[in-house]
Amino acid sequence: MHGDPSQGEPCQRRPLLYGGGLRPVGALIGLVLAERERTAHRFESIGCWWWVFVLGAILAGLVGIPVLDLTIYGVTGTYSPGMASIFSGVLQILLIVKIAGFEVYPDWVCLGGLDGLIGAVLLIDPNLAAGWPLAGFGLCFALSALVRIWIGMTFRDADAFIWIGASGLVGLFLLAWFLAFVLTTDDIKLDLPMAAKLAVHADLTLRGMALMGFGLSLKSRNA
Repeated sequence: MHGDPSQGEPCQRRPLLYGGGLRPVGALIGLVLAERERTAHRFESIGCWWWVFVLGAILAGLVGIPVLDLTIYGVTGTYSPGMASIFSGVLQILLIVKIAGFEVYPDWVCLGGLDGLIGAVLLIDPNLAAGWPLAGFGLCFALSALVRIWIGMTFRDADAFIWIGASGLVGLFLLAWFLAFVLTTDDIKLDLPMAAKLAVHADLTLRGMALMGFGLSLKSRNA
């Protein structure tokens, strides 16, 4: 007697399914390892750690300007939401271009560009009242966090993931908090702008601190 051929099909298909599911993971690991080799020489020039440290200090310091202005907004009426993100984006691009010299660090430049886009969205629609500004804000915020995680994974030296990658994870947490706040708030028109600004300011502050730590670790590596 011959067994039913259909009984063996699950056993034969399971390895194929496992193999198909592992291919994207293997491709991602290979891409990360290749990027680590390609970017291993970054931040090797003398004094570049100082510029990274200064960039972090400026990002953390920029947050104090809108926070202070927010407290006196009722008196002066001069608060401009999004300016901290725009300034930080421009500064990141300028300093990274200075550090990179004749090379281009596209992931770092992209990070600065995303900050600029976040600030532009908040300037165009501070209340995030329309659908596209809210979606654009969330998308840019998520991409900013993912780019930092990518940088942390693909730069093998100087404890990059401990500082930059962890900053990206914090960014995802802040985005999750923002979305939960949006879904649970009673007065979205009043609370949504404040939640967006708090998420941006907290992200910039913690990212500034992460860049300062990253800069100090670069100093130790290049010593």
